[in-house]
Amino acid sequence: MDFTLAPEIEDLRLRVRAFVEEHVLPLEADPQNFSEHENIPEGRLAKVREKARKAGLWAPQSPKEYGGMDLPMVAWAAIYEEAARSIFGPLAINCMAPDDGNMNLLKLVGTHEQKEKWLKPIVEGRVRSSFTMTEPAPGGGSDPSMMKTKAEKKGDRYVIGGRKWFATGAEGAAHFILVARTSDDKRRGLTAFLYHKDQPGWRIIRRIPIMGPHEHGGHCELNSMDWKFRARTCCWVKVMASRSRRSGSVRHG
Repeated sequence: MDFTLAPEIEDLRLRVRAFVEEHVLPLEADPQNFSEHENIPEGRLAKVREKARKAGLWAPQSPKEYGGMDLPMVAWAAIYEEAARSIFGPLAINCMAPDDGNMNLLKLVGTHEQKEKWLKPIVEGRVRSSFTMTEPAPGGGSDPSMMKTKAEKKGDRYVIGGRKWFATGAEGAAHFILVARTSDDKRRGLTAFLYHKDQPGWRIIRRIPIMGPHEHGGHCELNSMDWKFRARTCCWVKVMASRSRRSGSVRHG
């Protein structure tokens, strides 16, 4: 098997390597740049992110119509490897988890309306996002069929109650994807709801201590007894989980 990269991908790889070398690694070298969470504050990274955008090295996985590069997966692998020479490299070019996975999910299964409202601001770097699925025992972790957080239909709304933890980036996120149970079917009874940080009915309980540097926004425990989503206006992604595969389709309330 030939693993030689196409010339255009090899060129991008080398450009990302040079960008990280020139603009990102020097930030790491100065201890004064780090916050109490062993991370570089976003304000200090803002200029570097803008340089990446102007250099055409921004959001390699995302649609061009929103400012991304819309590259194939082989190019992601080459670029991400070079970006990860620094733990701040992926953030500098907007391919840092959890935004990276959330952008991909919304790109693949989101409706046009969802993409405009929830995906576009993340690609543009105006907001960050968080994916809230993992729960304290005996709830769901790597096995979503164990999900305890429930979304119940009440009139024209879904009311969601439950606890989530290790929600990466939650403290600084504006857009959230929340997985909750909408039926007793273990495989087909899960729904991923989209919500904004200013939506009432939920709160961050704590920022969970971890070993090593925190991602921006930390790893948080969340609690809700009264998340409310209007069924007639809320869009959601239906989640299907099994031992062998996961797939998604979009439905509207």
